[in-house]
Amino acid sequence: MARLPLENLRFLATAILVQNETGGNLTQILDKTAVVMRERVRLRGQLRIYTAQGRVTGWILGAMPFIMFALISVVNPGYERILLTDPLGIRLVYIGIIMLVVGVLIIRKIVDVKV
Repeated sequence: MARLPLENLRFLATAILVQNETGGNLTQILDKTAVVMRERVRLRGQLRIYTAQGRVTGWILGAMPFIMFALISVVNPGYERILLTDPLGIRLVYIGIIMLVVGVLIIRKIVDVKV
């Protein structure tokens, strides 16, 4: 059983071993196992669809500060200069980056659903 890396194969091997020990209709067990495997694949697909919004939100929120910084630099080049030259501005940039990383990690944790 430890040699089978996929969860579905482990499930199939367990079903066959139980059938071997207890007897019964192997065809019926294989049919039910196939149904369970198909449902698990379908469920994973639906879960991926439902969490897509969270993943896209994480990407957008992660990229938005840099996009806005670039746009503001193009429109008004001197506007962000104080943020990068003043010691308080530099500290605020570091704090903003840390908060951005923490936010992205929290969004990834929320979106990462184990089945």
